[in-house]
Amino acid sequence: MTEPTIIVPAGKIRCYIHPDKFRDDTPEEHVRQRVARSLVEEYGYDKPDLHLEFPVQMGSGKPKRADIAIFPPGQAHKQENIFIIVEAKREEIKPTDRNNGVEQLKSYMAACLTSRWGLWVGSEMIALEKELDPRRAKQEPFPYATDIPLKGSDEPKRLTFSELVPATEGLRSVFKRCHNYLHTNGNLGKEKAFFELLKLIFCKIHDERDSAGTLDFCVTSEERRSELGQRKLKTRISKLFDTVKEDYPYIFPAASEAIELDNRSLAYSVAELQKFSLLQTASDIKGEAYEEIVGVTSRRDHGAFFTPRNVCDMAAQIVLSTYRPDQLLKLKILDPACGTGGFLRAALLAIKEIIAEQEYNKWGKNGEKAQAAITNRLRSTCDSNIFGIDKLPELVRAAQMNLAMHGDGSTNVFHVNSLEPFGSWPDEARKRLRPGSFDVVFTNPPFGSKLPIDDPQILDQFDLSRFEAKSPRSSMPPEQVFVERCLEFLKPGGRMAIVLPDSILSNPGLAWLRRWVLRNAWIIASVDLPREMFSKSETHTMTSILVLQKFSSEERRIIDQVGRLPDYEIFMAIADKVGWDLRGQPVFVRTPEGEEVLRKTVRTVTGRNAKGEVIETKREVEEPIIDDHLPAIAELFVQWLKGRAPGRWMNG
Repeated sequence: MTEPTIIVPAGKIRCYIHPDKFRDDTPEEHVRQRVARSLVEEYGYDKPDLHLEFPVQMGSGKPKRADIAIFPPGQAHKQENIFIIVEAKREEIKPTDRNNGVEQLKSYMAACLTSRWGLWVGSEMIALEKELDPRRAKQEPFPYATDIPLKGSDEPKRLTFSELVPATEGLRSVFKRCHNYLHTNGNLGKEKAFFELLKLIFCKIHDERDSAGTLDFCVTSEERRSELGQRKLKTRISKLFDTVKEDYPYIFPAASEAIELDNRSLAYSVAELQKFSLLQTASDIKGEAYEEIVGVTSRRDHGAFFTPRNVCDMAAQIVLSTYRPDQLLKLKILDPACGTGGFLRAALLAIKEIIAEQEYNKWGKNGEKAQAAITNRLRSTCDSNIFGIDKLPELVRAAQMNLAMHGDGSTNVFHVNSLEPFGSWPDEARKRLRPGSFDVVFTNPPFGSKLPIDDPQILDQFDLSRFEAKSPRSSMPPEQVFVERCLEFLKPGGRMAIVLPDSILSNPGLAWLRRWVLRNAWIIASVDLPREMFSKSETHTMTSILVLQKFSSEERRIIDQVGRLPDYEIFMAIADKVGWDLRGQPVFVRTPEGEEVLRKTVRTVTGRNAKGEVIETKREVEEPIIDDHLPAIAELFVQWLKGRAPGRWMNG
C-alpha cells in the first residue's frame, strides 16, 4: 500500500518531465503537462529527449520560449537539433488566435532549420509539416499534417494494428476536442455531435477487431490536405459503418443511417483517434473519456441528469457486497431509468472483475486464452443478466453504446416509459422485464415538481397514489412513484439503490411516503451526497443514495399482523467531498496550509515494443489525490456488513 510522500506548494503543480520542478498552477500549464504525458506514454518519446520552455532564438531579439521541444535520441538540446516543436494552449484558445494561435508555432518552426514537425494543442489539435520542396513552400510552407510522427518514425503514415498504442488518461482530452470540433466547426448541435462521434468510435473498434493488415480508420497527411483524399476517407469510413450497422442493428436500426459529417470534420476526427488501440485501452480510461462528453446528452427538460461514475461505483459496491461471491454472476440487474448507462456500466465492471480473477487463476500465464475467455464470459453473462430502460430514445442509444464499449449487455436496453402500465409495453419488453424478476435495481430517476406525473392511468397503478390520502392523489413527482416501481421489479429479498432528493427523507410533509417505505422494505443504508455531487449537470439539488431490501412474503405477513418489525441497524454516512467543487473543477487532497499532497505509486502503462508486441511497463509516478469520500464510504459499508450477524441482507 502506497502512502502520500510529496507535498506540492500552494499554487504549483509538479512537472511531469522534470519531477524536481514545480510549475505555476494555471489552465495552460495543465494542458502542457497532459500533452507532455501523451508524448511519452502514447507517442513513445523518452523524457530526456523532451525540453520544456526551450528558448528559441528568432532574429536578434530576446529568445522566445517554445512550450516543448523534442530532440532525436541522444542529441544535445540545441536549437539546430530540434525535431518537433509543440505548443500547448488553454482549451478555449482557437488556432486563429492573434498571439497564441498556429502562427506562433509556424514562427518557431521557421527559426529552427531541422524542425520538420509541429503540434499545436488548444481548442483543436493541429499538426504541421515543414515543406522541404522550395517550390511548394512558396505556396504553403507549413501544410497541415494528420499528426506528428511516433517515436522511431520519420513521418506519420497509414497504420497497421501492430503500430497502434493503448490510450492513457489523455483520451478524455481527445474525445473532448473531437466533440467540440464537430459542434463548432461541423455546425452540429452538441447532442448530434455526440452521436456522430460515437459512430466513429464504433467504426474504429470494428476496424481494429476485423482488420487483417493496414487499417481503414486512418488518414494520411496527403488525404487530409486534399478534397479528393477526404472523399476517399469518407468512402472507407462509410463502408466501416455499414458493417457496424450489421453488427448492431438494435443501436442503428435505420438502413439509411449514415455518417453525417462533412469531409473536413471527418478527417480531423479520424486524425485525432487513429493512433490509439481502443480495443486494448483499459475500460476505466475509455469510461472516463466517454463520460467527458456524455454529459452533453443530459436532457434537463426531462429531469435526466448524468450520474457521476463514483456514485455508480459506490452504489454497486454497497449493493453487490450484500450477496455471497458465488451469487454475483447469477444476479439479474436492472436500471429502469438508465440514462446513459452509468449504473449498468458499474455493475458490468464488477462482474468483469470476478470473471477475470477466475479466468486468470485458470489459465495462469496464458494471458491470451484468459483474455478471450473473459471477453466471451462477460458478454454471455451481461446479455443474460443486465437490463436497462429509458423513455428517451437518444439515451437508450447512448446506454447501448456505453455497454457495447465495455463488454456487452447492450441488446437489453429498452425504449419504454418505466412508469406506464406493464400491459401497455411492447411485447419484447413485457416478456423480458417482468415485475418481481430482478435481484438488483439501481437507478437515478428523473425528479422534480416541474415534471409531475398526472396521468390517471399511470397513477392508478400505484399504491402510493392512495396511501394515507383522503382521496387519490392527482399529481405526484416522478421520483416518488419510481420508489414503488423499483420495488415492483424486485424479487422478494431483492436489493435496490436509488438516488433521491433529500426532501423524501426529511420533509415533514412526506412522512407518509417514508411510512410506506418502512412497510415494504428494510432500509439497509442511507448516504448523504453533497450539493456538489451533480454540479457537472448544473443542478444543486441535495440528494442521497437510499439502499433498500424488499420484504419477503413472511416479513410482509408480520407487518400486516403486528404493524412493525423489530428495531434494526442501518448504515448511515455523509459524503462531504466527491472530487470536484460546485463549478465542476477537480478537488485534490491538500494540507491545512493549502499545499497539494501527491501520492507516489507504481502505474502500469501499456504500449508496444519495436517488434509490435504489446508490453506492460511499470512506472513510478507521483499523482495528486482526488478528494473523494465515496470510495471510503463503500469500504466502510463492507466492513460494517462483516460485523453484522448473518441473516436478512447480510451476504444473502
